[in-house]
Amino acid sequence: MMLVSCQQTKESVQPNFSAYDSYLSNEVKEGRLVGVQGMVFQDGKLIYEKSYGLRDRESGDSMRGNELYFIQSMTKPIVSAALMTLYDEGKFQLDDPVSKYLPEFSSLQVVKDPTQGSSSGTYPAVSPVTIRQALSHTAGMSHGIAPIAYDKEIWNALILNPNIKTLGERVTALSKLPLMWEPGSKWNYSFTPDIVGRLVEVISGKDLSAYLQEKIFDPLGMKETGYNLTEDQQKRVMVVYGFNQDSSLRRMDPQPSMSRNTIYSGVNALFSSAKDYLTFATMLLNRGELNGKRILKPETVDLMASDHTGGIRYRLDTSSQYVRLGNGIVTDSLGTLNLEPGYQFGLGLAIVQDPARAQRTAATKGEFFWSGANSTYFFVNPSKKLVGIFMTQVASVGNPNPYGFYFGDQMRASIYKGVE
Repeated sequence: MMLVSCQQTKESVQPNFSAYDSYLSNEVKEGRLVGVQGMVFQDGKLIYEKSYGLRDRESGDSMRGNELYFIQSMTKPIVSAALMTLYDEGKFQLDDPVSKYLPEFSSLQVVKDPTQGSSSGTYPAVSPVTIRQALSHTAGMSHGIAPIAYDKEIWNALILNPNIKTLGERVTALSKLPLMWEPGSKWNYSFTPDIVGRLVEVISGKDLSAYLQEKIFDPLGMKETGYNLTEDQQKRVMVVYGFNQDSSLRRMDPQPSMSRNTIYSGVNALFSSAKDYLTFATMLLNRGELNGKRILKPETVDLMASDHTGGIRYRLDTSSQYVRLGNGIVTDSLGTLNLEPGYQFGLGLAIVQDPARAQRTAATKGEFFWSGANSTYFFVNPSKKLVGIFMTQVASVGNPNPYGFYFGDQMRASIYKGVE
């Protein structure tokens, strides 16, 4: 598929991607990655595309450039964009309470002590959760991956519950859990993209998979993205690996389910290819349009890539220093997930507000991005008309990953070096 930018370059630029190329090849050579694929798009052109290593180490199958990846949290920007297509149609307002469409979110409770969980008691929330808060991780919820009692309750109720078969059932279970704190008072990475996905279903009257297909994937020609894969696609999915304590890589067990999936999650459940995700990201770069297909209004993409947090931050453990997890996320000794200084958060997208404080001196203010827990990354730099894609499969949730921030940081640094 040809990718065409709505803005053309004014001068000829001869990029040099030797740094990015060396970075990708060295990661495989030195054993930090089994296989990797990189792509760079600028000024209406695909200016870099290369793969290194193996799709499947055990079978010896090499990377061919047509791999699919379990993109984990890179699902979130796509589902957020889907909800915003309904915003463009006037179907809701950002400050509508979620309970207007999902009544189960009426009369929410707040836990008294997140470190102790529900056993510490609860009290009624003062204000309702809004759609804006669900999109911007300011709804007072968490993600279920911090090592505290509250997050363990989330994980048990939403992920380990064998009775949950649909997104609607998962979101209903989420509504029964107390909030971590008052809606709108703090930022914390959370499970709210499932609320976003469920809102798409209820407002549109279609399941999330069908809506994504109709409104995003089909118009953009994203034929390799979805919750369930064909037999041919399954043969091209890259195997997920994880680090051992000695930093060697092992094959993860189990691997992601590739078919018969029924929970169309907004959090982490899509498969995609590097080319497909580049297509989606280029649509955002072009402020909602690609190849004559308009997905979002220009002002809506601008809204998504604007700050909606108001600078709120939260730490349960104020006695410890932040530890960088990468891609704008930091944690403390209790495992709470927060925005790194220099970053803001929009509607499904993180934003570079201060490149120096964000430790991204090559970036410019307004770059937006996100990543997935299997070490997939993308960023869009509107001022440079630039998109970067990095695809591999190294797990970081529930698994030690000493390179959690390293992969994304090196990807960006080497890409910027190539275009400047």
